[in-house]
Amino acid sequence: MEQVKANEEMKHTPLFRSMSFVTLWVATVVSSLSLSMFMFIQTWYVVDELKMEASLGIVMICLTVSRMFSMIIGGVLADKSKQTKIMFLSDSSRAILLLGLAIAFLFIMEVPIWVLAINAAFFGVFGGLFEPARDSLLPKIVQSEQLTRANSLIQGAIQVALFSGPLLAGLLISIISYHVLLIFISLLLGIAGLSVLFIRINQGSSQEKKQNDRISFIQQLKEGFVYTWEKPLLRALFTITVITNLFISGPLMMGLPIFVESVLKGDSLDFSFVQGGFTFGMIAGSIIIGIINLNRNRGAYALYLIALQGLGMLLFSQVKIIEIAIPVIILIGMLNPAINIPLISLVQTYTDKNKVGRVMSLIRTGSLGLIPLSYAITSFLLGIGIKINVIMAWSSLPLLISVTILFIGFPIMRKAE
Repeated sequence: MEQVKANEEMKHTPLFRSMSFVTLWVATVVSSLSLSMFMFIQTWYVVDELKMEASLGIVMICLTVSRMFSMIIGGVLADKSKQTKIMFLSDSSRAILLLGLAIAFLFIMEVPIWVLAINAAFFGVFGGLFEPARDSLLPKIVQSEQLTRANSLIQGAIQVALFSGPLLAGLLISIISYHVLLIFISLLLGIAGLSVLFIRINQGSSQEKKQNDRISFIQQLKEGFVYTWEKPLLRALFTITVITNLFISGPLMMGLPIFVESVLKGDSLDFSFVQGGFTFGMIAGSIIIGIINLNRNRGAYALYLIALQGLGMLLFSQVKIIEIAIPVIILIGMLNPAINIPLISLVQTYTDKNKVGRVMSLIRTGSLGLIPLSYAITSFLLGIGIKINVIMAWSSLPLLISVTILFIGFPIMRKAE
């Protein structure tokens, strides 16, 4: 009876009046902000201080690859252990790592590239545990009717943090030293890590936890793969994630500066406007989805919007002037969260609560894993002389074809609420 009453109260409580959600939201902001600031610090130090631009890729690979594999492990742990403890471990471990790196910057005249690479790898390992735990925790502190809005607030905060992190880090580096900035980020992570321990989780999953505790780690990992692939809706969602990242990440994210320089004949200021327009679009899209709080026909809407994004890419590839490029890229940016947020909410709604961590980590890892492949394909096509606007146009076509196939071949997707 008390549990039913608690659920009713949670259902009618505005998200920002829920201390559990606010704490999770703040912890997410700090985690994303620390990641973007850390990446900027590492990148700038390698380029500006060490003068080793060619070795920058080593540090970035260490960070992204370790984070990608860690997310798979984090998904199992999120279903097996208490999510708040995992998030505390993630934040506090990264805080200790940054504190150690700050000491290295303080006492070593020139920090070697291998120290930065190892630190980046461990930062990726511990950072990769955070997202699956957060995604698994969210359905337990908000009602299903609030999931779309909650995810929009979370994703919007992530976009703002990822955008503002490098700006903030760049500003602070011009004022304070590297080690002071690292200590500052370390303190933020430490405070965020402690705060998540006070999140109150909706009871009722203890039986599922006990079941998971009896299963070995490898069995749980395998169970997550099998469960995701056997469920037609989850299989469709996984396929959509893979397709959108393969055909959009490389041509758009990697190709944007090339497009501005070679097609629009723009300079660094023009690129900043286009890049800023894309980021503004993502933030605006997150806000709009949060206001709408889409709870019906989310699968069908996601497919329509992916098709619209494909058309947007096709239109963008034909643009020749900066004044038209900016509004088009804003539209493409708005569609990004408008697609991702309903899909994330669908996964959290239709997945068994004791498997959310594993399913979300597999979907996120699938998307992260294909980004380097998308970059590699784009680089290869550019290397053989194909222009970036042609690559963008081509990438939009398989996107549109894939959406059509998914719409016809996966009726459960277009009917999913």
